[in-house]
Amino acid sequence: MSSTLPSVSVCFPAYNEEATIEHVLTEAHELLSASGLDYEILVCNDGSLDRTGRIIEIVADRLSLIRVLHNPGNQGIRATFERLYRESAKDFVFLNSTDQQWETSVLFDLLPVTTRFDIVIATRDDKHYGLLRRLVSWVFNLIPVILFGVKTYDAGAVKLVRREIIERFTLVSRSPFSEAERLIRAARAGYRIAAYPVHVAERRTGRARGVSLPTLAHALTDVMRVWWHLHIKRADRDFEKERSAGPLPG
Repeated sequence: MSSTLPSVSVCFPAYNEEATIEHVLTEAHELLSASGLDYEILVCNDGSLDRTGRIIEIVADRLSLIRVLHNPGNQGIRATFERLYRESAKDFVFLNSTDQQWETSVLFDLLPVTTRFDIVIATRDDKHYGLLRRLVSWVFNLIPVILFGVKTYDAGAVKLVRREIIERFTLVSRSPFSEAERLIRAARAGYRIAAYPVHVAERRTGRARGVSLPTLAHALTDVMRVWWHLHIKRADRDFEKERSAGPLPG
């Protein structure tokens, strides 16, 4: 692996993943330790009710360069993502799942693309969704194009993100729409986004929790909140800035 590739923080959120977490972390360690990359592995246990937290600690004691975080109770997927982002220290952040849908080896396909792009999204060739969830996904991929003029591809997918983007933008979303908001803000600021199609497996354990009515309601609320901040509130700030500057010299 070329030493010219950027350093990377490989991050894993985990909630009730006792069936897969040891394999996922061990595989990631084996791949990364043999790669020649400058890397770290972060895993955040989001208040799991099973043995996930204990298994993570055992694996981290056995393997190197794995840093373990524990949320004080279940904080939800968005809060867990954001904590992993904040704790990351390398040039790029690769946030993967622990349910074995995405192989960590996908990272090695995405890293070379960072020579030309700041965010690389591992878009899924088949999301293995039912009809309703396919419709919801289609709508939430269309909304950023219509309201913000930005194509976010597959915002909820695994992605490789330049860490300065995470540090630069203050998000207003309080739901998983924050992943799309970060892409929207980055694109509007001139950062380059690419999609890289990958094959993913079906979720092997647990249950997807991202399609409940409260979650959808919160995401739609965030859509309007982001639109307000980027259009109305920003326009108000620009107007106040112009007014405070006074008239142009004549």
